[in-house]
Amino acid sequence: MMKLMIGMMNLLPRGMKERLPAPMLRKERMETGSLHPTIKMNMANLLVCNRNCGTCPSFPGVKGEALFCAGGKSSAVVKRKGCNCVSCPIYDLCSGYNSAYFCVNGACGTKDKGVSAKDLSDLSGKYLERFVHFDDGPSAATLDTSPAGASEHTRHPGERVDIVLDFIEDKPVKTDSDTPFLQASLSAGINHTHICGGRARCSTCRCLVSEGLDNVKPRNAREARLAAIKGFSPEVRLACQSTATGDVKLKRLVLDDDDISQAIHEGRTGLNVVGREIDATILFADIRSFTAFSEKSLPYDIVHILNRYFDVIGGAIDGNGGYIDKYMGDGIMAIFGLEHGHQEHHAMLAMRSAKAMLEAVAEFNVYLKKRYAHEFRIGIGIHTGPAIVGELGFRKKTEFTAIGDTVNTASRIESLNKLAGTTVLVSEATYLLVKEHFSWQKGYTAPVKGKELPVKVFEPDFQAHEPGII
Repeated sequence: MMKLMIGMMNLLPRGMKERLPAPMLRKERMETGSLHPTIKMNMANLLVCNRNCGTCPSFPGVKGEALFCAGGKSSAVVKRKGCNCVSCPIYDLCSGYNSAYFCVNGACGTKDKGVSAKDLSDLSGKYLERFVHFDDGPSAATLDTSPAGASEHTRHPGERVDIVLDFIEDKPVKTDSDTPFLQASLSAGINHTHICGGRARCSTCRCLVSEGLDNVKPRNAREARLAAIKGFSPEVRLACQSTATGDVKLKRLVLDDDDISQAIHEGRTGLNVVGREIDATILFADIRSFTAFSEKSLPYDIVHILNRYFDVIGGAIDGNGGYIDKYMGDGIMAIFGLEHGHQEHHAMLAMRSAKAMLEAVAEFNVYLKKRYAHEFRIGIGIHTGPAIVGELGFRKKTEFTAIGDTVNTASRIESLNKLAGTTVLVSEATYLLVKEHFSWQKGYTAPVKGKELPVKVFEPDFQAHEPGII
């Protein structure tokens, strides 16, 4: 009887199945499920879950518990065999933030209510969102019922042409413009990882396109959604969904079990940012007279004053579109060029920030001298150039940061202030971008650690009239 009813429901038009409520579910489950932010308690979704019941890694063992992820906690015994698994039939509609067992917690919401809830509500995460642009990508109200491995290449019609996919460290593969990269590589005998079976769920088939990115067709909806969750840059593509109209040179990125684990977990507990290169201006600042202060102060006073100082100069950095990257004792590093709408003028913003920091420290010294009979002097170093940004660190303690020669050079330039007796020094690269908008004292050429040739630096005169400042 049950099979007959299911068969009759399957014959109904899709539009009708999406409009009709899911039958044969308890009233309280329907009421709970109606509040779900993503998955509708309709007949179409019920049929998908009924068809897939038993394949879910946390299947409760009771067919009548269909849609338990949306309808509420399962009343059956749940075997914890996996979570957020790429084989789950409703995974595509659950946010990439989730890391808890759906059927145990009762729902897959837009935010994980489990172990990562603290991370998601952390203010530092909200701060980072301002500089790292994150988009959940296309959403859907009904489960995707297309066959496993199907991609959406019908969005990019055109005449089929022969192409070559040159897999770096593997081999060139002859294929055509209608064949997904994954299918082509597997057919050529390449052991291309694809844990979810090519359904744009796990991202383990990801490739880095080094040449011919213009030949790769735009992301379809499935790839765009997952790329947003994972934080992919344009050159990182899903092989299971990507096709090309011309030759492409690319490299597989997931090669072993550790790569697989990292790829699947990316984007679950908050913003995820894979490595990318940007043009940025890096600012380093350090307190020149901090050792003398710390030697005569109590631990409480040291921490208290440092926090007040960081709050003061942090406001100057934040007010000029800078991202405070890290604190190093009494030092601070900031990145300019991340905030949306301010990427083009990052050198100018860093210079404005340096001036505002000096003004802020001057005001802070009034309090410091009155309470502690001490004054802070700071040194600032600024350099502009390419930098690599991304999340780095142990999986339990990662941080978004910038690395590369530009960062190292900015740090070295800041340390030159001690030798030159200056307060602010900027590199030639920064100077050339902002020289018309500030007054300058003189330039220096000095050797710095890690550089074969001496570095040319310039000292701005913030006390003088600033010509044509924008």
